[in-house]
Amino acid sequence: MATTADMTLERVMQAHLAALGDVSKLQSRRVKLRIIGMAPFEIPTTVEAKRPNLLRRDVLVQGQTQVSAYDGKDAWKIDPFLTSGKKAVDLSAEELPAMLEESYFDGILVATQKLGFPLQYAGIEKLDGRRVHVLKVSIPATGESTIYLDADSFLEIKRLQKRPVMGRMTELEVYTSDYRLHDGLMVAYRFEIGTKGSAQRMSIVVDAVENNPVIAASRFQRAANLAN
Repeated sequence: MATTADMTLERVMQAHLAALGDVSKLQSRRVKLRIIGMAPFEIPTTVEAKRPNLLRRDVLVQGQTQVSAYDGKDAWKIDPFLTSGKKAVDLSAEELPAMLEESYFDGILVATQKLGFPLQYAGIEKLDGRRVHVLKVSIPATGESTIYLDADSFLEIKRLQKRPVMGRMTELEVYTSDYRLHDGLMVAYRFEIGTKGSAQRMSIVVDAVENNPVIAASRFQRAANLAN
């Protein structure tokens, strides 16, 4: 028998999916963004993704490109600042969980419904003066995350999750804002990431979003990039 919490969860998720727009019409995407606050300079980054779970990230640092990618089975990277140079090597154990989670093309809440991950409705709270619905989701790759959805827009405005940072498990806060309608879909253009309770945050600012670009599958495959 369905509980009140179960029925509330179903209604909240329906409203969240409606707020996002019809994500099923997306087969691929390319996002150009800047990372601010990780280094003394801005870091231009291009993220490419393709269904069902292909992901590639190209990060430009001091004229050199760091590549990390996942082809659905194999996670690898090319980092010219390491001794491996331009040789593709396995993604480290610390880097792998975040890559796997990011590879869920429609995000972890949509993936939760499709793949049957544990999802719990934890009630309504106040966050910075705003009413929010609180959801707790457990992802195999990364463990539990707490998602805060604005009670009016039903869009995500904060995420609380644990990640390894320099060898230590750290509780991170991710604030999401500046949503814009793009091809009928709501897209966040700004993210603020920091340690829980800290005023110091790294920013990710999206400059351009391209929906359904043609991206060859080889872009995500290690073997195809060994000579790059």
